[in-house]
Amino acid sequence: MWIDDQILEQYASPLAIATWIPASPVVVLGSSNDPAIECHLEKCEEHNVPVLKRYGGGGTVILYSGCVIVSVGCWVSEHFYNDRYFRILNGALNSCLHANFSFSAGLSQNGISDLVAGDRKFGGTSMFRSRNYLLYQASLIVDCDDSLISRYLAHPSREPGYRRGRRHKDFLTGLADVAAVRSTKFSTEDVHHAFEKSLHGHVLSAMGGEMIAPAVEQFPALQARIERSRLDVLK
Repeated sequence: MWIDDQILEQYASPLAIATWIPASPVVVLGSSNDPAIECHLEKCEEHNVPVLKRYGGGGTVILYSGCVIVSVGCWVSEHFYNDRYFRILNGALNSCLHANFSFSAGLSQNGISDLVAGDRKFGGTSMFRSRNYLLYQASLIVDCDDSLISRYLAHPSREPGYRRGRRHKDFLTGLADVAAVRSTKFSTEDVHHAFEKSLHGHVLSAMGGEMIAPAVEQFPALQARIERSRLDVLK
């Protein structure tokens, strides 16, 4: 199954949310990213780390067992305004995290749609759109493995201004590193459980009147778009 398919296959639902922890490392490129530029392909091949593409845009990330992945599929009132939907959904994730944990730094958004603690990034997001349908994905670092990230990811070809050229180890952080009380009890499983328990409510509250019923008349075009995107990312 493709990385995005679990939610995309539920497009007939008004809201579908899935969260999971990757079992092993995998590099995921944005739909327009060049793997020869964004990652160290020779290391990926040497260590049998898959290099995949997502349907949505965004930069290249590596998913591993220290991360929690969130996917949200829903129907929204506007065809465009992606920046607004990034703010809403990023806000819902941060609200859910603040409701379940205490942090030494405030969680917010910076750059186009990065999730940050202070001036360090702990989460990347992407979005796939087809008229009123929206697929949002976020990869959140809980335990930041600097050596693994640097081993497989090159310095990005495009970066937000607030990164200021910083290396991965100086730019990225994990939620465990900014927890108010640092302990071995703060883990990916804790974050995953918190999302499973209460993220749905935070998303519904944040989206409010932005959500609409599934547009049945758009189903054929959406399915065709998904199939075209699937072929594109598998090239």
